[in-house]
Amino acid sequence: MFASVVTGQYCSVHQLLFISSLQEWLSCSPAHIDHTCGDAMQVVEATCPRCLAMTQTAMHRQFPALYAPSSVPITPGGMVNGRGNR
Repeated sequence: MFASVVTGQYCSVHQLLFISSLQEWLSCSPAHIDHTCGDAMQVVEATCPRCLAMTQTAMHRQFPALYAPSSVPITPGGMVNGRGNR
């Protein structure tokens, strides 16, 4: 019989484990994973929604000009005046 190893996404910063069958990030310490799954689970470092939100907030603070609403209307096709000029 072959041993089955499940790979799971885990955020070590926030100690969250992604459960694909639930499509949810659940709070789970490394000790709990080891105690519950033992060698049957191998975790891979992943970015959780909290990490993404923190990164987005930091980017907005550091580079506000990149996230400011544009005062120039853009037409379909990405051109301001329809002639290829912005």
